[in-house]
Amino acid sequence: MSWAAPAAPQYDATPDPTTGLTKREKELIIQTWAPIADRSKVKENGLEFFIQLFLAYPYMQNYFSLFKGKSIEELRTSAKLKAHATSVMYALTSYVENVEDSENLVGLVQKIAVSHIGRGITVEDFEKLKTVFLKFLMSGLGDRATPEVETAWTKLLTAHNAVYKMTADEIASKAITEEKAHA
Repeated sequence: MSWAAPAAPQYDATPDPTTGLTKREKELIIQTWAPIADRSKVKENGLEFFIQLFLAYPYMQNYFSLFKGKSIEELRTSAKLKAHATSVMYALTSYVENVEDSENLVGLVQKIAVSHIGRGITVEDFEKLKTVFLKFLMSGLGDRATPEVETAWTKLLTAHNAVYKMTADEIASKAITEEKAHA
């Protein structure tokens, strides 16, 4: 009698129509987010992500009046930046927790979009954030950082930015319609 290794699980390769993610990619996102969002590291990881973002794109620091003009050293010890970074990490956790529920995921992104669009944060800013986040994530994952993982996260963040753009376009269109109505 010979023993065969257990077969690798078979996944439905049909991409989600909203996110473009397959079942396997959704599982990879969930698995790889766990060590980054671990309660013992989430604040530190969030802070480090924002430090990397501000180093890559210093102008983004100016979106935050509390952080404008502060040095990286000052930011590393800022309780306010740590709090904001932690809330961003929890928002990302809510995305991961809803990766299987596209409708709810879209609603979560729309909520973030509305609050950020009002502050002048553009889709292009979120594209830059995506680039920095992917580097941050892949670096933090070490050996778990594979091309398959990077593809999955890229798809999720691309879907995020598409919803962000759609929401920005809807807000702009509504503003134009209201402006014409008052003219």
